[in-house]
Amino acid sequence: MKATLWFVTFLLAAVFTLHGAPESPGPAVKQNRLVFKAYDGDPRQSDRYEKFSFQIDTVDIHQPSEFLNLGNIIPNTRLKLVKFVFKEAYDEKLKEKIDVSELVIVNTVTGQTATLPYNKLVDISALDPLPAAKGK
Repeated sequence: MKATLWFVTFLLAAVFTLHGAPESPGPAVKQNRLVFKAYDGDPRQSDRYEKFSFQIDTVDIHQPSEFLNLGNIIPNTRLKLVKFVFKEAYDEKLKEKIDVSELVIVNTVTGQTATLPYNKLVDISALDPLPAAKGK
């Protein structure tokens, strides 16, 4: 019995020496997902996008949809709307042009940017992480 216990201890020490001890998990981070859902105004008629309002839905922060202008910060985040890029693409299945516009956001602390494609769910956790709720 002692020999077996000694052997198992020796093997574990050898494994930890070769591979390192298991690391403790870092701080937990929840997903932080956004959807650029809509905008008002007709970008074919006007390129004065600073007058447009953009609907941003926060999926993981439970709050109402926000209607923001360029330069506004998304509430409860460090993310600011900085640029709107109007784009269209031809969809072969629908046989028509579809809106594939993009909204560029920036983390006001780090300066990192990300692009939110129109009507697509985007995980921006790396850009603006949400701390996990305590006690869960």
